[in-house]
Amino acid sequence: MQPMLDSPFRRLVALLSTGLCAGAATAQACPADSAAPAGTLLSVLVPDRPALRLDRGQIDALPRTELVSRRTVGAAASAPAVEQQTRYAGWLLRDLALRALGGGAAAERGLRGVVFEAVATDNYRAYFSWGELFNHAAAEQVLVIGAVDGQLLGNDQGPLALRALADQRPGPRHVRNLCALVLRPMTGAAK
Repeated sequence: MQPMLDSPFRRLVALLSTGLCAGAATAQACPADSAAPAGTLLSVLVPDRPALRLDRGQIDALPRTELVSRRTVGAAASAPAVEQQTRYAGWLLRDLALRALGGGAAAERGLRGVVFEAVATDNYRAYFSWGELFNHAAAEQVLVIGAVDGQLLGNDQGPLALRALADQRPGPRHVRNLCALVLRPMTGAAK
């Protein structure tokens, strides 16, 4: 089981891994795909298949999704509640998984016994089931993020991040510096 890390610690690890604090010239390698060549932003790893390694140009060529998240920031006696709006641009996680498998309904059916693992450069991991990504309305809000409010992600967040925006507590599955999507068979899964 992975230890829970608080946000300030994860941010510090992300800064160190990207070289901002240590003065390094390159970002940390992806722990899930140490063989990824320089320039790889996202590796999609599927058992018994070659790794799909996407660079900036390949990712930007994919159809984007844009989602708007709204939340109300609490009111105080002296100030009214304020609604904040954040605009996320990126790619649905399930679409990236289907791309790695060649797409289509047959590929989707083949994923029913799979766990989807999102991996960050600091080795933080978040998990999704087939049901969450292919059989639930919340799947429309599981997003690999490339930009927030029209700006590319900074070194503390990206170049890619993952958020499950429909989660009641989105923090545990907020993956900064996303570097890999690993598809793993569930143990004891029905076929």
